[in-house]
Amino acid sequence: MKFRWYYVSMGAAVAIVLGVLIGFGQDFCIPVEQMPCTSFLPDEGQMVQAAPPDTSSQAPAPETEQAPAPAAPTSTVPAGTGGTVPANGNKDTYSLAFEISSDFSKYGFNGTGGAGTDPDITVHSGDTVTIHLSNPSKSFHAFGIVINPEDPSSVLWNSAFKNPNNPMKPGEKGDVTFVAGTPGLYHYICTVPGHAELGMDGNFIVEK
Repeated sequence: MKFRWYYVSMGAAVAIVLGVLIGFGQDFCIPVEQMPCTSFLPDEGQMVQAAPPDTSSQAPAPETEQAPAPAAPTSTVPAGTGGTVPANGNKDTYSLAFEISSDFSKYGFNGTGGAGTDPDITVHSGDTVTIHLSNPSKSFHAFGIVINPEDPSSVLWNSAFKNPNNPMKPGEKGDVTFVAGTPGLYHYICTVPGHAELGMDGNFIVEK
């Protein structure tokens, strides 16, 4: 009799344990590192993600290369109209040298790309401006003030010194004097075709 009650009590205990497992089988699992965890009820097919792997020792993802910011304009002064004005009696004098790097890859006034290259020249409308020009380079050059540096033929205010057909020779010097016209942003350039694009292009700013 005792023997039968022993088996009955053991069977009841097993039934209770199985009931608990069936009732909570969907949520009961033992996650293993870097492995998915599956419910004890295979028919449900419900997966429980185990703890995420340790990524502290892994290299960070490469940063996305950002597009460069647009270059700031060389001047915020509005473009001039090229109009003429009478001389006001003030006189300004500047010196510019046509320079080219030894490998002929860089052009500029008073330099070839470093500090001081193509310095801004600022005058007042009506000023009489004299520019001392020199050509220490091994090429030919000419000078003029223009509105559009891409149009070297449109020289303003009788500011041309030499021209592409009769340019300054290497080692040559000379002066040009003119009256600055209406206010705005202009350019002093080498008027030999292609030289302004290569770097011989500076801001000539006329203020009121």
